[in-house]
Amino acid sequence: MKTMKTSWTSKCYDVWAFFYDKTFGALVHKRHLAAMAHVRTKPGDVVLDLGVGTGMTLPEYPSNITVVGADLSAGMLAKAMDKKRENRLDHVLLVQANAMFPPLAERAFDHIMIAHTISVVSEPNKLLQWAERLVKPGGTIVLLNHFHAHNRVVAFFETLLNPVFLKIGWKSDLALEDCLEGTSLHVQYLFKTSWLDIWQIAVLSPPTEGPPEGQAEAVDGPACGPGASPALRLAGEASA
Repeated sequence: MKTMKTSWTSKCYDVWAFFYDKTFGALVHKRHLAAMAHVRTKPGDVVLDLGVGTGMTLPEYPSNITVVGADLSAGMLAKAMDKKRENRLDHVLLVQANAMFPPLAERAFDHIMIAHTISVVSEPNKLLQWAERLVKPGGTIVLLNHFHAHNRVVAFFETLLNPVFLKIGWKSDLALEDCLEGTSLHVQYLFKTSWLDIWQIAVLSPPTEGPPEGQAEAVDGPACGPGASPALRLAGEASA
């Protein structure tokens, strides 16, 4: 299976940012909202939107929680910042970060949303290993993505066309089982919004006791502007 290259992904999505909302973003927006409905928050929760993109769904999060939106692409993040300002989303913090090495504190998030991101990174299972460390015990990780089909005919064409899709920024032959390799995450449920849909929504949960703790620690201070969340660990890697 061919993989994505981080440098190419960043450049590709910097270009995508100019017309993303009117193209792919519009195509998947309703599906994205359906996935967000399974991020069941309560007041005071902290949610990580990993791969926030242009921030199309940021206005849909309740204002009584804190949302940390992270993305590798500066172009995508600039569009998200515009939406934050236009909609006065004071509960939203934005940070430019590589999802493979997020500058975030472990066990800092009640829920993590990962939409159309796991198929654009070089090591999808490593991303979920990090997500498992970032989410609190009892939290949820909601994945929205296309996964490799079990139907042999469809799977054949997904594999055949993968080199083409890599050129436009995502993999078409990614299996959910490969994403979960090396994690202790449990698939609570997996579904599609319709039987014809090529995208799936997976709701994952970590072990009750959580993964082993590492060296990451939360720090207080302005990482993404006034009142930034202590969930952000490395202020030098944040953007405002």
